[in-house]
Formats: sequence, structure tokens, C-alpha cells
Amino acid sequence: MSPEIIAHRGYSARAPENTLSALEAALQTGVRAVEFDVRTAACGTPVLFHDPLLGRTTNGVGPLHSRPLAQLKALDAGSWFASRFAGETIPTQEEALDQLRGRVERVYQHIKGYREMEDLDRMVSVTRRTGMADSTVFVSSNWSILNRLRGVAPEIMRGYTVEEAATLSSAMERAAADPGSLLSIEVGVALADPERIRGAVEKGMELMTWTVDDPEQAQMALDLGVSHIVSNEVESLLAWRAGVG
Repeated sequence: MSPEIIAHRGYSARAPENTLSALEAALQTGVRAVEFDVRTAACGTPVLFHDPLLGRTTNGVGPLHSRPLAQLKALDAGSWFASRFAGETIPTQEEALDQLRGRVERVYQHIKGYREMEDLDRMVSVTRRTGMADSTVFVSSNWSILNRLRGVAPEIMRGYTVEEAATLSSAMERAAADPGSLLSIEVGVALADPERIRGAVEKGMELMTWTVDDPEQAQMALDLGVSHIVSNEVESLLAWRAGVG
């Protein structure tokens, strides 16, 4: 089995995470799947961003959801990573999907935050409008988010995220009862419970694991039957995959 290698927040080891530059850097490696994080600006526009607060990856402060898009676009989202990325902006979900359309097989949109349930509907609308519904997997550790998405967009795949062992059973039950879904499991959790992971694979579940930068760890996950591997070190994992056939 040749696993899918997924660029985490774009090629986040080579460019500032969740930016158009990071997505482009990933595409240039030849990777066919990318992951990015989605939150909602104060005006309701979905944007790519991981943290609830602006400070770690921009020159802004405070919560992202309190700023409208125009203010977010005025921030520098690249200098924190390297000076050559100065002036990099926070992209909208639509900008990111437009960039990826026709160039990848799968996009994992990890929904990290929203203001109201209608924000999730907007994320679905953008995904459909850009022609990326068939390529998208909406991923979340919040079951309420996935329930809403299953209701408004049953045709778009869902990923049940497991961040700690305590939620593994619940996620497995939900994924088993939700056709067109997969399990997204933190790699430490997956490797600590190989019996259950193999059991999930035997039941026909698709498994994704994150964040795997070490080829040896990737091999361990592959040996358990994991078919989707998220990595910051895209080129290293692509080289490993080429070696295992």
C-alpha cells in the first residue's frame, strides 16, 4: 500500500503555515494532498489560520474572530517565519481553494473555529463554489461541527479528529456510523494502541495520522494500515514513500 502524503498547513517547514506561499511550496514538491486550518473573520469570511489568537504568526494581537477581513489582510503573516516572506497575508478559504483547484487530489480543511453555525454553511458554500467539494475532507475534533456539515453537505467527506486517547472510542463509533468519513488520529495515540488501529482498518475505516516528520514513524503507521499521513517535512516523506514502493 502506498500511503497518501499530506502537506501540513502547506509546506510549513519551508514557508509560513497556512499561507498561499506554503501551499505553493507544497505543490512544487509534487505532493497531491494538502491540509490547512480554517477559522472565521468577524465579517463571516472563512480564512486560513490555526490559532485563536493572532500573535504567534502575525504582527497582530487579540482574537482573529474579532477582526473583519480588511483588518486581517493588513497584517503581516510571513515575517515571523523569515524576512523574505514579509508582507505575506492571511488568505481566505476561497483564495486557497482557487490556488489548489486542479492541482491536488485532496484538500483536508481542518475547521478550528467559528462564530455561529452559519459560518460552517459559508465554508461549504465556498468549497462548492470553487469546485472543490469532491476533493475536500472537512476535519474537526468537534462533533457538533461534523454533525452540521453532515447535514448541510452530505456529499463532502468528513474526518473525525482524535487528539487524545480519551476520544478514540467516540470517534471510532461515529466514523463507523458515518459513511464517507475517515478517522484522523494523532500519531502518538495511534502508535500507542496498535490493536485497535488494526481493528479499525479491518472494519474498512480510512485512517489518517498526524503530524509525522520521521520516516521511521511513518513506516510504523503504515504497518498498522494507516493510509493517509500528514507531515511538515513533505519532501522527506515523499522520498520515504518512494523507497517503500
